[in-house]
Amino acid sequence: MRPSRIFTLAALLASACGPSLSPTLAPGGASSQVTVLPPPPPPIPATEVWGPAALADENPAADIVEVTLTAAVAPVSIDGAAPILMYTYNGQTPGPRLEAKVGDRVIVHFKNELPQATTVHWHGLRIPDAMDGSPRIQSPVLPGQTFTYDFVVPEAGSFWYHPHVRANEQVEKGLYGPIIVRERDAAKEPRYAAERVLMLDDVLLTNGQFAPFLASHPEEMHGRFGNTLLLNGKDSSTPARVEVPHYRVERWRLVNTANARTMSLSIAGATFRVIGTDGGLLRAPYGTTRLTLPVGQRYDVEVTFDRVGEVALNSHVLVQDASGNVVEQTLPQLVVTVDAAEDDYPVVSDWTLPPDAQRAVDREVTLTFDAVNDPVMGLMWRINGVSHPVDPLFTFQRGETVRLVLVNRVGPEHPFHLHGQFFEVEEAGQPGLKDTVLVPGLSTVRVVARFDNPGRWMAHCHILEHAELGMMSEVVVGP
Repeated sequence: MRPSRIFTLAALLASACGPSLSPTLAPGGASSQVTVLPPPPPPIPATEVWGPAALADENPAADIVEVTLTAAVAPVSIDGAAPILMYTYNGQTPGPRLEAKVGDRVIVHFKNELPQATTVHWHGLRIPDAMDGSPRIQSPVLPGQTFTYDFVVPEAGSFWYHPHVRANEQVEKGLYGPIIVRERDAAKEPRYAAERVLMLDDVLLTNGQFAPFLASHPEEMHGRFGNTLLLNGKDSSTPARVEVPHYRVERWRLVNTANARTMSLSIAGATFRVIGTDGGLLRAPYGTTRLTLPVGQRYDVEVTFDRVGEVALNSHVLVQDASGNVVEQTLPQLVVTVDAAEDDYPVVSDWTLPPDAQRAVDREVTLTFDAVNDPVMGLMWRINGVSHPVDPLFTFQRGETVRLVLVNRVGPEHPFHLHGQFFEVEEAGQPGLKDTVLVPGLSTVRVVARFDNPGRWMAHCHILEHAELGMMSEVVVGP
């Protein structure tokens, strides 16, 4: 990347708006100094966002985003051929993009036209619990009914929305969509020539239709692994293709919306670094060669097209070869052609975050994940020895900082997700605030959670089959 093509906001303002002084003659012939301003710079164009189209804001107020969202069955072609009946938001999957700024009031007029009850969970947003889409608080929206979600978004970042009723079926059938929350003060957020919203998924199809749900022991044990990878709702066996000019710098927002598959990703042919996680931008971006993206988690990456040629976003999956050996297969999902034309867009790629206040741990609790085979119910997933616990696992006080010791006593992994709060992972190599963390099989992971948002909050495994079969609990944050 050529350094001359990357500018900080301060440098742009200084170069664009710095006055020059020229001597002129005042009336009567006396020499004086007057300020001669250079012509104003051309306006920076709005950031181009590639991905699901944005929801139309129906409210003219600057600090209110008011939209309509309808869940309904619709025929969708994921491979450009024969359509299949899917669950959609506003007739599409993924659903349309919800965009807002920090501090905006968001009003979502939701209507359910599905044959099943449903809710909408705003994954990662620290909003009031009554608006979180938890079926333990909100009565699920029945077919033909409506519900208005009304909340204020507190921080910037990449989030997503999906149902929390029969989620293993409804998400698999297409009910999910992206959320982008930007800083209210644009100077606090990096601006890129373009952004790409990349929602990664897989679906399990048999003869072009969805395979039966929870119909096999492997699906109950490991979750539902699809046989078709999707990028933004399209079969990526024919990867999406785009063209960009040389030296462009973009922000990619990666979201794993699969039922169970941890995505292993790389970007070939370009320079990239991680700039954000579940809780927003990082103070110290970092480089890597492989991204491990568990279900529910997000990464924001900065991609610099510093070479002419092809750039590929690759998924790496394990498959059996002809001899029965397990091997890794590389599957391009997005292919970018970088041409020799130069992009003159000035990119602001630096940002400043306030220092993070250090918080002492007030207490420590343990959450243990395991499973039992019940002679009547079959496989039951448990948290602290209980499947679908009715009572809250723990009650915390608002403002408490708590170390959660996540103990996995079985072989399958568990992406643990906590609603309404953020936490930090104590293990090295996972910086930033998160709401989801992968707990590998037969291992222990420690996170430090900041319980600042009062209410009743779901805490569960985000492998949707595990949650459906019992690994779904609740914590309370008082008062």
